[in-house]
Amino acid sequence: MAADHQLHPSLSTAIEHLQDYDCTVEFVRSHFLVREGVRYNRQRNSNPILQIDRIDKTASRWKKVDVLVFNTGHWWTHGKTARGNYYKEGDTLYPQFDSTEAYRRALKTWARWIDKNMDPAKSVVFYRGYSTAHFRGGDWDSGGSCNGETEPTFRGAVIGSYPEKMRIAEEVIGGMRFPVRLLNVTKLTNFRKDGHPSVYGKAPAAKKKVSRRKQDCSHWCLPGVPDAWNELIYASLVLDPKPRSWKHH
Repeated sequence: MAADHQLHPSLSTAIEHLQDYDCTVEFVRSHFLVREGVRYNRQRNSNPILQIDRIDKTASRWKKVDVLVFNTGHWWTHGKTARGNYYKEGDTLYPQFDSTEAYRRALKTWARWIDKNMDPAKSVVFYRGYSTAHFRGGDWDSGGSCNGETEPTFRGAVIGSYPEKMRIAEEVIGGMRFPVRLLNVTKLTNFRKDGHPSVYGKAPAAKKKVSRRKQDCSHWCLPGVPDAWNELIYASLVLDPKPRSWKHH
């Protein structure tokens, strides 16, 4: 499984083996699905770069897996990626580049890797969409507010919105040889303004005063919204035909 923002920031890989089912669940932290790197200037100061034409270095772990769930999107709206000033393609380092076009090229890099390396007779591949931001008072770390919300919202601009990056994902997946299953959670999460950690994102043991001005309206509480995503994956695996190689299990 490759995911972006659903893992703890300090974890790059987490593995759990369920002995009763002889099943291993593995989480691999890959923000962009393409390779992150570092560039040093003449003063030996380092700057991060994103190589949009090279697959992430964790890709070797993706092979020979029965079910893979990929996701990227959330991190493409943050900081330098949104400003588009550290992308690399081949030997070309772009001083400025449109982040949406970079996302398109990165997703095509991922798609080519899947088409070349994965066998639909042996594996099922999901691409999970991402939840859009719906901060009313600013970004999540600069005034976003969702504390006190107890019910979903059924009106407002965010309900009818659909990000361009999800349209790109549909386009890229539609052109692939491998039959990737698109798990489109974007619209269903737009309703859930009540599901964020808000002011409760800090562990009590940290003994830190939680700011009501800077709230976490970016992630989801657990149990909560991501559980619905898992149920959709389970339903897809139950209802859709399995790869032929699974028949002996």
